[in-house]
Amino acid sequence: MIRCADLFRALVFVAGAAAAATPAPATAQDANFLLPIAEIDGILREGEIQVIDVQPSRGLPGERTYRVTLQSGGQVLQIKYAPAGEGADEFNNRPRYELAAYAVQTLFLDEREWVVPPTAIRAFPIEAVQATVARTGDAANPPERTFDEWPMTLVALQYWMFSVEIPDELPDDDRLEADEVYERLLGNFNLLTYVIGHSDSNRGNFVQSMDPAWPRVFSIDNGVAFASEESDRGTQWRDLRLDRYPASAIDRLRSVSLEALQDRLGVLVQLELRDGNFVEVERTENLEPGRGVRRDAERIQLGLTESEIRAMHRRITRLLEWVDDGRYGLIP
Repeated sequence: MIRCADLFRALVFVAGAAAAATPAPATAQDANFLLPIAEIDGILREGEIQVIDVQPSRGLPGERTYRVTLQSGGQVLQIKYAPAGEGADEFNNRPRYELAAYAVQTLFLDEREWVVPPTAIRAFPIEAVQATVARTGDAANPPERTFDEWPMTLVALQYWMFSVEIPDELPDDDRLEADEVYERLLGNFNLLTYVIGHSDSNRGNFVQSMDPAWPRVFSIDNGVAFASEESDRGTQWRDLRLDRYPASAIDRLRSVSLEALQDRLGVLVQLELRDGNFVEVERTENLEPGRGVRRDAERIQLGLTESEIRAMHRRITRLLEWVDDGRYGLIP
């Protein structure tokens, strides 16, 4: 068990490592992931980490997310590091939405087709989070306790991918006509953004693989989705924008019942207080289905609310009706 003091020591700067450490390929899943997904998940959810370097995500002052280079068990990788605000349920900073988007894709896509990178939520001592963010030299957004009763901060962690770029245009209409692989992968991406109600088309929220043979489009910022207020940067990808979609994904969506959604998404993660620290444990019963952030004396649950899940199920039902009516075609 990692105690608060141990976590604090683990999250401080490792002297001299920043200059020497560059993430190196291991047994790569593809060009965008330098480690197998399962190994990335394990590091994000429970790995002991040493912070090597911290930069604002987009290189600008006053940001709320950071690009962190870390070391864990001999592996070096980069992640997006997003401390939650007070209550963990603010506009454009709802960690549960990031985790929900990661979970939703697993209901209808195979791992090689996933469009959201590995994502996890951890609880770190507030002193450790403050020390990590302070390394940027930017004091505009100092981290705070997520809940008054505990000296910790919830942090959303997301794997930072390699060999991706912000596409000049999305979709690329010429490529859409000529490249069925691109059409299929873009269709998977659009199904995800539609199902979760993605409402922030800000440039940089979507990136594309530079692998010409497998040009996946990824949604790397999903905090404005589900029942969130809209962004002022557009909501184009909240809608279905293509003429046809992969038949395999549509078939799997047909089997997704309301009960299955409630079981998978009602409790996305459960953290319990063990020896002075919050650690992830097996999910139990939903403490309060009408709320997305729930807690009692020793437990924290994050999940989608009943109304958010019902709204998503209605979107899936509407999609399937449109496909059956011939409004959208299928890619075999």
